[in-house]
Amino acid sequence: MLNYYVNCAIIPTLGEVKILKKALKIISKILILIIVIVGVIVGAKNLFIKSKLDKINYKEVDVEDLGIDEENIPENSTKVSEEYTRFVIFGSDSRDISNEYSGRSDTIMIVVLNNIDKDLNIISIPRDTYVNVPGYGYTKINHAYAYGQEQLSLKTINSNFGLNLTQYITIDFSGLIESIDKVGGIEVNLTQEEVDFINRGVDANNKIAGPGLVNLNGTQALRHSRNRTIGNDFTRAYRQRTILVSLLNKIVNKSPDEILSLSDSLLVNLTTNMDIEKYKKLFLEIKNERQKYLANVSSVQIPSEEYGYDYMLDGVYYFNFDMSRAKADFIKYYYLTPQE
Repeated sequence: MLNYYVNCAIIPTLGEVKILKKALKIISKILILIIVIVGVIVGAKNLFIKSKLDKINYKEVDVEDLGIDEENIPENSTKVSEEYTRFVIFGSDSRDISNEYSGRSDTIMIVVLNNIDKDLNIISIPRDTYVNVPGYGYTKINHAYAYGQEQLSLKTINSNFGLNLTQYITIDFSGLIESIDKVGGIEVNLTQEEVDFINRGVDANNKIAGPGLVNLNGTQALRHSRNRTIGNDFTRAYRQRTILVSLLNKIVNKSPDEILSLSDSLLVNLTTNMDIEKYKKLFLEIKNERQKYLANVSSVQIPSEEYGYDYMLDGVYYFNFDMSRAKADFIKYYYLTPQE
């Protein structure tokens, strides 16, 4: 059973709290299922491995300019243990994975993977968190991605919270939607309002008859993912995750040969600086024991509602917070340092 540490900093209603809990579950599935797909590829015959993995966009960062201060890292932390793998996931809706237009990172999730005990800790940072973006001053944390892509995003997270992140995976949610037609569509539950929104933006051939469990094609799913009029930005991000996990669930149940045939259109929408060959053994292990990993997922939001508050500046909403308490939470959940 999944264990969640849920703090709803910018989602005040009970209904939105339930959405957050569902979103955290979806996030864990997305992560595991993407690793499963990569695991299938790296486990294939060597002839295919390089040609498939070459579809991933590899982009390095300057590790000397990531805002890491080794003196601030707890001595009794798991920072140097090979039992742990740490990286951040950025969810972008730029429609351009080459980052010529960066967009903003609607999703920021830090992953701490325990390779020995087979558990997973996911730390979600609210997109409106008010932090100092190096070179740009105080603003929303997701603006760092628009200003300087992964390099500045990593530096912003590290320098504000005292972390030592060097690895990332960026997912272009919009681009992955193109794969939906190739798998015959995906099933998504829609309200009448959502159906009406989709129908207003598509031609007659893509109209949806009514609400309920609907099989969406790529055009309909893209329209649904861009819905900003029903709910808020968090609801929109939740729709995107729901679409993505529906797609990945459909893919992961296919045979290895079918997954390999679909991998080109999937992997082209990932950008990373992680060395797949280095983690080949780990990916294969997660693929083979994914149910065990999914049964040991913990999620926490930092900064927390407990020490955060709404902050309006020039008519713009930000989520402000007590920095000392946020850093203490990161020591606990990122560095996994025992608390006194």
